[in-house]
Amino acid sequence: MTALQIKNTKNFMNMLLVNGEFDDFEVEEATVTTFNAFHIDGRIVRDFFSEDEIRELEEKGELAEFSKWRDIRPVCFQLIKGKKTPVSFHVVLRAKRALIEKLAESEECEVQANLIRSFALNIRYDNARVSCVTGSAFSTFIMDKSAERVWDSYVRRLFTDMGLDFEE
Repeated sequence: MTALQIKNTKNFMNMLLVNGEFDDFEVEEATVTTFNAFHIDGRIVRDFFSEDEIRELEEKGELAEFSKWRDIRPVCFQLIKGKKTPVSFHVVLRAKRALIEKLAESEECEVQANLIRSFALNIRYDNARVSCVTGSAFSTFIMDKSAERVWDSYVRRLFTDMGLDFEE
């Protein structure tokens, strides 16, 4: 687990809410607090879709347990945009299964991909500041911290590649 403080809030929020830099991540949950608190559970409700739509989404590989950020982002942006900044904003993004498997294959990771339940990125906006905290969950207790280190390193590299300034 690593905590990163974002130095340029406006730049980060543009990447998150406007530019789509995080669109491939899945959304576990999001909470936007403005004049009300709006909570979004990122789990896909399969009953919403017809059987044909489910089959079509499955064929495209687009039906997972959680919605993609690209689908939730416009809703969050709509809640946030305006003359006033939100009181707070919190979103929990998850790495796609394919990314987890790719990271587990790296030399530095000694944990099998099937034992990694999720890699998460907790993004919190509060008091005009953005902080990001990495996290991981496993299907069983694991003493080995190599998978967590690989995820932390990936997020640092991702932010650096995006041109984001941060401090630990």
